[in-house]
Amino acid sequence: MYILTSDGKSIVDSAFVERFCIVEKPDACLIVASYSADRAVTIGRYADRKEADAAFSGLLNNLVGNSDTYAFTMPDSVLFHGEKWKRDARTTRKGGS
Repeated sequence: MYILTSDGKSIVDSAFVERFCIVEKPDACLIVASYSADRAVTIGRYADRKEADAAFSGLLNNLVGNSDTYAFTMPDSVLFHGEKWKRDARTTRKGGS
């Protein structure tokens, strides 16, 4: 099964993944696809453990269940969905000459 990451930037093939894990960080909970002891890829970033558990159970149901589709999209996080950075060096000027 193919899994589209929550940011929509990469696709992971679950046939090559050894395990899926939830990793708790101080500012977020991550769902990680582990290929080996040395290589892991983040497939979802969530605000808290409750939100990560809900996404993880959806992933498990699609991996184990008898679904007709071969693709699954990781759900967006409520906290990180609208996070956009404006990355330019221009300053905002407010009047004056």
